[in-house]
Amino acid sequence: MEALEFKKDQIYRNLKQNITSGKFPSGKRLPREVELAQELGVARITLRSSLDRLELDGYIKRIRGKGTFVYPDRASSDVATIMVIHNAINGFEEPANYIVPEIARCATEKQLKAFITTNTALNMFSESDIRKFAQSNHIVGIVALMSNFTKQEEPILARMRSAGVPIVIVHGRIDDAKNTGLACISVSKRDSWEAAIAYLTGLGHRRIAMIGHPIGGFRNYSLPETLQLLKKYHASPDENLIRITGFNQQDIIETVKFFYSNPLRPTAILCFSDFYAIYVYDALNELKLRIPEDVAVMGICGYPDARMLNPPLSTIDYGYSKFAEMAVEMLQEPKKWFDPVTGNGKLRLKPFKLIKRQSTEPQ
Repeated sequence: MEALEFKKDQIYRNLKQNITSGKFPSGKRLPREVELAQELGVARITLRSSLDRLELDGYIKRIRGKGTFVYPDRASSDVATIMVIHNAINGFEEPANYIVPEIARCATEKQLKAFITTNTALNMFSESDIRKFAQSNHIVGIVALMSNFTKQEEPILARMRSAGVPIVIVHGRIDDAKNTGLACISVSKRDSWEAAIAYLTGLGHRRIAMIGHPIGGFRNYSLPETLQLLKKYHASPDENLIRITGFNQQDIIETVKFFYSNPLRPTAILCFSDFYAIYVYDALNELKLRIPEDVAVMGICGYPDARMLNPPLSTIDYGYSKFAEMAVEMLQEPKKWFDPVTGNGKLRLKPFKLIKRQSTEPQ
């Protein structure tokens, strides 16, 4: 396994070098995967992993039915570049998986480059190294996909600030702007949770089960606040229908089974995220309960592939692509979003959208 990973990284570096050196110029179409794998002497699965990383980093663009192209031009050092910093991506439920590629796309549309890295990698370098890198690579701004900043994050904040460019926190908490002095794009998660409850009760549901996250709770509502919210919308404030569960398939399935061990069963389940809802579907299938005939299911966040569930999932959509557009826009208009004296940025609240699908409303 280690040899495979080393080969994957080696192929990535070689292809990246060919792009940045101009050997593979901007717009060049790469050979088909089977041909390129044969040319490089590697298995297609190894090549595909390298290409996935190159696409995530903005060096290539795959266009269905047409091929893989060098895109954008990464060889020119005088092109303005946005540095994108995210936490190491560990699971498909991480928003960075969906926001980072959108930032790269938006940057390209604005004739910018995107340099993508992680906070772990950034912590390996000194502030002086980062400052020099920013200057020599024409870094004009930073987009940070991090949130919930405390004093423990001061080292990474200092390193980001050392670049000497505007910084925008994307998908952060509302209080991150105040705690860091940085610009922040955020969604009112509390309002989104309330909007979901209002929607479900508007459909006539009075027994709504809820699955929260160990850190995020019920989209920043505590248990007592959640009970009060249910009362506000004339729903049953039954603590047996409210559970905190980690993002684990078996734990979520067991939580749903617990809900249905109660004589007074829920008629709807509100999930912390669309990703939780995927496993809720699995549990309901085991229990032979139909969606939405027996129970409505709703998520929150706007996972792009949630519409592929059967039936398609209703959700509160945070709009991952819009986060990217707003961040790039703010870095292009620094006078509008950053104080010229202190450099401090503003909080920008992003609206969410209720997406009604068949998991709550049969068509």
